[in-house]
Amino acid sequence: MLEFDPYNGHSNGSNRGLTGNSPEFLPEATRKYGILVVDDDGGVRNVLNKWLHRQGFDVWLAADGQEALALFWRHHELIDLVLLDVCIPGLDGPQTATALLQLKPRMRFCFMSGDLGSYTDRKLRDLGALAVIPKPFRLAEIAPLLWELASRADLCPAGV
Repeated sequence: MLEFDPYNGHSNGSNRGLTGNSPEFLPEATRKYGILVVDDDGGVRNVLNKWLHRQGFDVWLAADGQEALALFWRHHELIDLVLLDVCIPGLDGPQTATALLQLKPRMRFCFMSGDLGSYTDRKLRDLGALAVIPKPFRLAEIAPLLWELASRADLCPAGV
């Protein structure tokens, strides 16, 4: 099982149950699901990029809110889920999510964070977050959650 500690910038190197080229489990999909990952830590982005690709996702990476908005604008038809860090420079994660919802009101998103800053789990969910994932997290444990959120079009932010 891969475990990534974003504070130390590395995984534990264990990948029990994973093969190099195949997803841990095989969801039935006609196309790959797309995830936009927004995190200012390059190590977090790189590990999530490699791991999510191995899980069968298409992945876009952004270091901040402005970059996320630009990528989303260009690729919104292919992005099924946005995974945002809460504390990022410029537009923080919640501000970025709010801007994304202006572009696509039914956009599914969730947050990941080791520090919620001035936000609470409840506030983030009230914004429409479908999940708040605490860092550090085990990559293999979030895979089923990300597949569920990306694949279920009936899930959408609160109030939409």
